[in-house]
Amino acid sequence: MEMEEMKNTASESVTEVYDDAKERAKEESAKAEKIEQDKLLPPDPEALLEIRHLKKHFVLKKTIMGKPLSTLKAVDDVSFTVKPGETLGIVGESGCGKTTMGRTILKLHQPTAGQVFFKGEDIAGYSSKQMRSLRTKMQIVFQDPYSSLPPRSTVGDILAEPVRVHGVVPPSQVKEYVLELMEQCGLRDYYYERYPHEFSGGQRQRICIARALAVKPELVVCDEPVSALDVSIQAQIINLLKKLQKERNLTYLFISHDLSVVKYISDKIGVMYLGSLVEFGEKEEIFNNPMHPYTHALFSAVPNPNPDEKVSRVILTGDIPSPANPPMGCKFHTRCPKAMEICKHVEPNYKEYGKGHFVACHCYPQD
Repeated sequence: MEMEEMKNTASESVTEVYDDAKERAKEESAKAEKIEQDKLLPPDPEALLEIRHLKKHFVLKKTIMGKPLSTLKAVDDVSFTVKPGETLGIVGESGCGKTTMGRTILKLHQPTAGQVFFKGEDIAGYSSKQMRSLRTKMQIVFQDPYSSLPPRSTVGDILAEPVRVHGVVPPSQVKEYVLELMEQCGLRDYYYERYPHEFSGGQRQRICIARALAVKPELVVCDEPVSALDVSIQAQIINLLKKLQKERNLTYLFISHDLSVVKYISDKIGVMYLGSLVEFGEKEEIFNNPMHPYTHALFSAVPNPNPDEKVSRVILTGDIPSPANPPMGCKFHTRCPKAMEICKHVEPNYKEYGKGHFVACHCYPQD
């Protein structure tokens, strides 16, 4: 009897593995078909930046012949659009792929797959030489103002170098241009001859912002630009970014894990989990009507300044799965308080449920 039970159990587990493999193959086939269909669509004429099915995978292990054995899916099928003058805030836990996505969009990492439309041109396959002319149009402000500035160069040299390299103004006007830029970013003219180690974190971040704006970009990726600063200084830097955006008609991709900062500066918000966007929409819509369970959990963790108002905290159980081995079906189902059986086997469709409000969750009707 025991042998028979063991055989039945083994048979059932083999059937389950086979069914899961069939389901995964079916999902991958449907995904590939959708990607091929979207490739034929023209770019959005109103968007400055349009991302379609962007992927960035890092190979962790290879065979002797160079065939990938293990892959980390840092960015896995992300799509969104940003119009000129808008700010898109990207939020999520540490390690969810926010920074990698920002760097991949700027081609600091080569995309594994997908399309990156900048002003209607797909730049995903551009070489370094082709990207050179676009470097002045796309810039980044790094997270750490201490390590992102060269210690042996003065502020004047740091800001003047990109201006000279890209020929933004004639050589005779470079110093005058840099001093004007410093004034716009709240830096005194006598800082011109000083070195980075002589400044506080907030002043260094102002230098980093000035360096990014020196070549007159249209798109700026702000990679957690205030997370390393004191709260009082954070407000000053955020207000500076908003002022510069208004004056120069800048478009921001603002990456952060601080929801209060994102709410203040953003027009649209994208919520990332384990390399994928789980929710995307207008700021007011996301904050007033969060649909995905993960978004609910993030918002419930924000401290409430009103001591009389009670907020029901959503506690997520378990650890974040490894992006090198994500769970089958919905990636969030291992921690989701609303997880159903279907969540374990079938990946939810990323669908529009309201005007511009996209969600990937089985709690809502699927196709």
